[in-house]
Amino acid sequence: MSKGTPSFGKHNRITHIRCRRCGRHAYHIRTSKCSSCGFGKSTKIRNESWRWKKSNTAKRSRKTMKISHMKIKTKSGK
Repeated sequence: MSKGTPSFGKHNRITHIRCRRCGRHAYHIRTSKCSSCGFGKSTKIRNESWRWKKSNTAKRSRKTMKISHMKIKTKSGK
């Protein structure tokens, strides 16, 4: 089988629909699980171990940590 025009005729079935839990278009119909959050497979939301993208909570904690350890500068008299 070639990978050109004849193969594209077989791309007419839907494999993924919108997930009920995360809302992304990643819920696989035949396997009944979401590839984004893991709905249908696990009760916990899927968490990637490789972490190429930081979550909002990680960004927020980093900002507060940065501010908390900075010295408070006072105005010196001129």
